[in-house]
Amino acid sequence: MENCTNHPEIETDSVCHNCGKPYCQECLSEGGEYYYCKKPECQKAMKNELNSGLPMQINCPSCHFTIGINKNENMKKLVRCPECDSLINLAVDPPEIIKDKEYVQMLSSMNQGDLGIIKSMLDDGGIDYFVNGENFLIIDPLIQPARIMVRVDQLEEASEIIKNLNFHIFGVSSNQNDEEEE
Repeated sequence: MENCTNHPEIETDSVCHNCGKPYCQECLSEGGEYYYCKKPECQKAMKNELNSGLPMQINCPSCHFTIGINKNENMKKLVRCPECDSLINLAVDPPEIIKDKEYVQMLSSMNQGDLGIIKSMLDDGGIDYFVNGENFLIIDPLIQPARIMVRVDQLEEASEIIKNLNFHIFGVSSNQNDEEEE
């Protein structure tokens, strides 16, 4: 184990993420993910790291609903307000509404398993979609189904992707064929 750059008598706890030199805990500042020493250029790097992250929640610019931001939305810099369906650009400060392309309902489902499979298939096919009411299924799954909304210009392609999917209602297939009795 190395000794601290500033205090040679003390063993190091970590290294500065910016300059890479070893420091004891007293000489380091904690950033969002990393530690930084007290040098001005390293403190500046820490400030950049802290400012580069988006807030884990924002208020919708349209309806002021508080929206939690997940990692995927954070990476895409986009989130859809579950309250008013506005598409919000997180890459600007303050976040702003993006004029949305026209979306239509492709299908609805009350089965979260089906929704997961459909979302995976649409993601894999590069389809631009969102699910309206998916979180509501957790609270009360029998009141309102989740609706998968797809861009109008991708509806035919999305329908083709899921055409052979065997949908289920409450765990029972809705596409069951009547078996012939012998």
